[in-house]
Amino acid sequence: MDCCKTNNKTCKRKEDGKIFTLPRRFTRKRCMEGVKGFTMRSSCAPYKYCKPQKGGSQTRRCISVVDMNGISGIIKLKNVKNGCKINYHIKGLSDGKHGFHIHKCGDMSKGCDSGCEHFNPFNKNHGGPHSTERHAGDLGNIVSINGVSKGSITVKDISCDPKTNISIVGRMFVIHEDEDDLGKGGDEESLKTGNAGKRIACSIIGIVEYLTFYRLFLLFFY
Repeated sequence: MDCCKTNNKTCKRKEDGKIFTLPRRFTRKRCMEGVKGFTMRSSCAPYKYCKPQKGGSQTRRCISVVDMNGISGIIKLKNVKNGCKINYHIKGLSDGKHGFHIHKCGDMSKGCDSGCEHFNPFNKNHGGPHSTERHAGDLGNIVSINGVSKGSITVKDISCDPKTNISIVGRMFVIHEDEDDLGKGGDEESLKTGNAGKRIACSIIGIVEYLTFYRLFLLFFY
């Protein structure tokens, strides 16, 4: 049975006929997503000649944890076929709409204000999350009801793959005090920030695979 097409306990690698016993340390999907030096790892040897699965290294995930000024929550991101899907669950916001953006710099040395401007690799004006004219980091508004904001949004022009020019890894999520006017406010500031007001919470975006190691580092060394 071809190793690239089976989940059986044993398989024969089609190219050279070598027999392997499965499962091994890494799944075929994990090997195809780019285990470092996988051609040298015995765990990935059965899949050496397999074609990358649909999505391949593009199916990366990111995460960002918010915890400041009485506002807390988690934001999860996943690369999908038509862009990047963002799921968020935030507590502690005042009821109503709040501007929600990705900012260029992942710098919290001066709080949220050191996060630079909106992530804008294509040098466009500010807009809504699905507008033709928009910053890549324009995510519109999140709505808080009874202090809880929960939902999801899928947008183009951002990626959890750090090797792309639209990568958001290491950048910053920012939640604003006011509603984002989506670039329709009729003034210059609207085309830059959406008049979303003060930055009241922010968090750095990281890759999911490294989060566990980061937590362990903090636990044992701080």
